[in-house]
Amino acid sequence: MLTRRRLPGQPDVGALPVHPLLAAAYPAVFLFAANAAEQFTLDPLWFPLGAAVGGTAVVLGLLWLLTRNAHVAGLLTTVLVIGFFGYGHAWNAAAGSLDSQWPFLVAWALVIVILLLAAWRWRRHARNVSRYLNMALVFLLVLNVWSLSTTMASVGNADAPLDGELEVRLDPADRENLPDVYYIIPDRYGGLTALDEVYGHDNEPFLRALEERGFDVARNAHANYMRTMSSLTSALSMDYLDADELMEEARNGSDWRPLFERFAGRLAVPAAFEALGYTYVHLGNWWAPTATNVDADLTLKYEGQDEFRNVFFQTTLLRALSDPNAAPDDPYDWPSLRIGNIWSLDRLEEIPNLPGPKYVFAHLTITHEPFVHNEDGSLTDRAEVERLGRTESYRRQLVYANTRLLDAVDSIIERDPDSIIVLMSDEGPFPDRFEANDRLDWPDATDMELEQKSGILYALRVPGADLEAEGFHDRSTPVNAFRMVFNARFGTDLPLLEDRTFFYRDVTALYEWTDVTDRLP
Repeated sequence: MLTRRRLPGQPDVGALPVHPLLAAAYPAVFLFAANAAEQFTLDPLWFPLGAAVGGTAVVLGLLWLLTRNAHVAGLLTTVLVIGFFGYGHAWNAAAGSLDSQWPFLVAWALVIVILLLAAWRWRRHARNVSRYLNMALVFLLVLNVWSLSTTMASVGNADAPLDGELEVRLDPADRENLPDVYYIIPDRYGGLTALDEVYGHDNEPFLRALEERGFDVARNAHANYMRTMSSLTSALSMDYLDADELMEEARNGSDWRPLFERFAGRLAVPAAFEALGYTYVHLGNWWAPTATNVDADLTLKYEGQDEFRNVFFQTTLLRALSDPNAAPDDPYDWPSLRIGNIWSLDRLEEIPNLPGPKYVFAHLTITHEPFVHNEDGSLTDRAEVERLGRTESYRRQLVYANTRLLDAVDSIIERDPDSIIVLMSDEGPFPDRFEANDRLDWPDATDMELEQKSGILYALRVPGADLEAEGFHDRSTPVNAFRMVFNARFGTDLPLLEDRTFFYRDVTALYEWTDVTDRLP
């Protein structure tokens, strides 16, 4: 049998020391592929991937100069890559049994030193080791790229049909004087009853302040669904979701992807405004699923804040250097989250200055965990939240949110008194025991726990309209909000749907919904 022999002077391509670069690329690609269902563009991947590979290339070059042997330099660099990019994962595994990160960090450093010494002793075999490392890492990367390509949600298609069956044609009486429309969602802003009974906070002054500014307020409003994506998708589709259809599309009971894809695509409300000639301004945040929408003409997002980037860097040695108190379920840079919240609220106050007519979608995390604000907006930290507890920390952040929301409303009304404002949260905050374990059965929750999670802020401002005549009442739900707005000001005659609230069983059965409406006070 004939075999192909490498000619003298011909490079041994298979043994080229590229494995450090492959090893550096693998953590970013693996993490992104594992969370691909929540991503609608590859953009969040590029910076961490480029930083990892670029930094590794610099280290490889320096060690090459020092050792004067590319294969030895490659072997040493791969050990350093494993030490740097594996630290966060190792600490997450060990954190439950250790009170402090520093002894673990010292032990980790000793392990890496031992591996470097071992690599140096094996330097004579570095060429052969390079060949095997290259093959193994190429195989792992191909597997993850394939997984990414099959699960990555694509960017919404502007030519795709609407998600759902409802397509609305708006026919306002005066097309030359169209009002700006704002849909402002403070995430996990609780309802009046839960704020009073669970958090000890009287929210009546804030609600009365809204009424003084022309809002109709539903004091006993509840979400139609208990989580952001189902709630917002339903509200912007002006319809209830088809559980059977979603389950058929889902890979398993915990697969959010069908809902993420719907929200990233075309929805009835923004499509109706677009057809009428509105400019769609989308104010997103660090959470990828609501960061953009296919119909958006202008997308605003604080670039110093990125969920994937935060999570990725917290799996590296930077975890110990930047924030040793970060936990696996809270890997975020809290100062950055605070700045991002303030940035979004500042932009919301400036958007009224943009030419209209405009439809503005603003998803705010100002009342969402982590609790990074004191009542005056200053930074709190993990130690302070631990001391105060979740209840008091939430209450303090809510007080700051109320102040900034009123400032934003005042800016909108000052610029255009005829502006329509839908100020409506998507869900309430988690009760303590469900926050700790979302695998508990929600239908077994107490009535107050259901109230805490489903009670929401619900306030509509439609100048010149009698919303009560349009069907607005004290128990209104989001599914009917834009039906009432369209009927009152945009010449439609949409029937209102029955106001119902659905909870999933647990996080492993997202589309097994139970109607809990009759259990709510």
